[in-house]
Amino acid sequence: MKNRNIKSVTDHDMDSIPEEKLIDDLYKFLSKLHKQLSDLQLVKQERLKIKSLEIMRDVSGFTVERVQSVLPTGGLGVKVTSGFVPVGSITSLYPGLIYESHEPIFFQSIGNSFIFRCADGLLIDGNDRGLSKSLYKSCRGRDSCWPMPACDDSWLKPELICPLNIGQYVNNHNKQYPANVAYQELDIPDSFPAHLRQYLPNNFYSPSLNVSEGMQRYKLLRVVALVSVKEIKSGEELFSSYFTLVR
Repeated sequence: MKNRNIKSVTDHDMDSIPEEKLIDDLYKFLSKLHKQLSDLQLVKQERLKIKSLEIMRDVSGFTVERVQSVLPTGGLGVKVTSGFVPVGSITSLYPGLIYESHEPIFFQSIGNSFIFRCADGLLIDGNDRGLSKSLYKSCRGRDSCWPMPACDDSWLKPELICPLNIGQYVNNHNKQYPANVAYQELDIPDSFPAHLRQYLPNNFYSPSLNVSEGMQRYKLLRVVALVSVKEIKSGEELFSSYFTLVR
């Protein structure tokens, strides 16, 4: 399990980017993505991936993709494949099913190195295989209201619709490759448009609709963004610290 501790921000560290700014950046990107992809729903998913990367380059000024890591034992990693990443940019999102601390995750956790522990104890299972994959798809089907999916599931496949949803493959830094991104937790408000939520890669293990005191309300959706702490050039791989969380 990838445990993160809260990082104390000093003058020599990256200050936490305001949550409102990051959510606004996410809104702008997903709005453009939705507008451009709405007319391409009947196109093959491979073409959607190419188009979504074009949109990312146009809106954000860079693209990121899953590639073989430069680390000998790193497996897959995430690399900037075009453009330039300014400081304070969302480079990727950590996908997966969200569990509260009391919910069962034992069997999903066996041999699973993709479980992210948030500062408040929430767990995000970013494994795209096996039981984790099946549970994510099941909960997505439960919470979707046709024709609007509850969340994105393309991160479970080779061809992504939202190119941000690959944060679980960002490798840990080392002495040779220092960290250039940091994890930052965001709580997506109820006011975030439903037609854009379908591109976010997270959903709750339990139903997200709560009924209390005769009122219905949705849980705030937890999203973990990997935010650049330094300028990153095309061709460079993203590296984080598994023990750093900027809040």
